Amino acid sequence: MKADEMNMNIAILAALLMLFPCSAVSGYVGVGDKAPAFQATTIDGQKVSLDNPRSEKPLFLVFWTTWCPLCEASIPRLKEIYSKYSPKDMTFLAINPGVNDSLRKTQLYVDKYHIPYPVMFDKGGVISKSFGINGVPTIIIVDKNNIVRHRDGIPENIDEVIRSSTPEMSSARLTR
Repeated sequence: MKADEMNMNIAILAALLMLFPCSAVSGYVGVGDKAPAFQATTIDGQKVSLDNPRSEKPLFLVFWTTWCPLCEASIPRLKEIYSKYSPKDMTFLAINPGVNDSLRKTQLYVDKYHIPYPVMFDKGGVISKSFGINGVPTIIIVDKNNIVRHRDGIPENIDEVIRSSTPEMSSARLTR
């Protein structure tokens, strides 16, 4: 292989690794994986944890930042989901990974957009790293057995995803 071709291949590989980091390195947790245990305190002082083999209800996590336009655009839909399912049918938690952000900015953002759901600032990104969060917004839905059932954006079929995460709701009719 010629030196120019090898340099080009190395450059392409480096670019791909920057765009698509190795999930094994970042602690990626995907659908079907057990969710990592964590304990957190929201910016309002509420304690939230995922540290038992089985939870009382599914957990809806949204990883977001104050500087992300897609995160801002998703707020109305997240408010709808929160008002429909939480706290009765699922635990809801918005986590700011702390990348290029601060607790103060997070608090101001929550106030500005009247965010009703629990929000935490993940100083140092410990929880975010344990889930392998590489971009925002990322939605993770964890079932009562602490198994990840969804990882992506807000699911179009949110009722089905939540129903599959909560067996006793499977016969209930859920609407969007």
